[in-house]
Amino acid sequence: MAIAAKISPAELVALVTDRYVDEYYEAWLINAPGTSYQPGITVDATFLTNEVVAGTGGYQRQVIQYVGGDVGSYADDGIAMATKATTFVHDGGATALDFSHAALVKGNGNVTVLGGVTGAPSAGVNGTYANIPVTTGQSGIGLTVDLTITNSGAAAINYALSIVKPGYGYVAADSLQIAESALVTLGAVAASAGDLTFSVDTATTGGGALLAVAETANAVSLTAGNEAAFYWNLKQYGFFSV
Repeated sequence: MAIAAKISPAELVALVTDRYVDEYYEAWLINAPGTSYQPGITVDATFLTNEVVAGTGGYQRQVIQYVGGDVGSYADDGIAMATKATTFVHDGGATALDFSHAALVKGNGNVTVLGGVTGAPSAGVNGTYANIPVTTGQSGIGLTVDLTITNSGAAAINYALSIVKPGYGYVAADSLQIAESALVTLGAVAASAGDLTFSVDTATTGGGALLAVAETANAVSLTAGNEAAFYWNLKQYGFFSV
């Protein structure tokens, strides 16, 4: 006679926390019209080869992270995680952003810790400059940072960086750069001051596992700067007795 498995609410919370908290997940757009994803039947690796090419219509994967406060209490036979939103915005160019599915995939190469500044402009303008794209000198894509300049940028130590968006596809020791031209546009430095260079200290590894797939009712084609948003609701179920 089979015996029903039992798990306490505390055990279920612990399982959810261990699996999701402090982990990164990437929302991918998949363009595979007519394909119906079936867990356990569809080959995940083959399905994911249909990802939209990075840069097409402005496409980039969107990264989410779960933290301790995202784990809910036991209710309705399970533990729900906080809803996370991912938004894909067309760049307004002539190339459409076409897709038929959204997939949530375990993150890989998401920057968690930045290394120190290795090269700094000769001088800067004190202030904080928000959400600057790091667009050159890296193996990954999508990293953005806040930059705070103090003491008129007299030395490398006066340039402090913090992660806003962790991006994806980076590896530890990647050399990164914010070009002088970008800093001049922001008003952070004057012309001929030089680039700001730094590195990746730590990035996630071992990702790529497919967690969830959502198929759109019809194939989607984003144009003219329009956007599409997906809201991810994850819940872990378990049986227990009181």
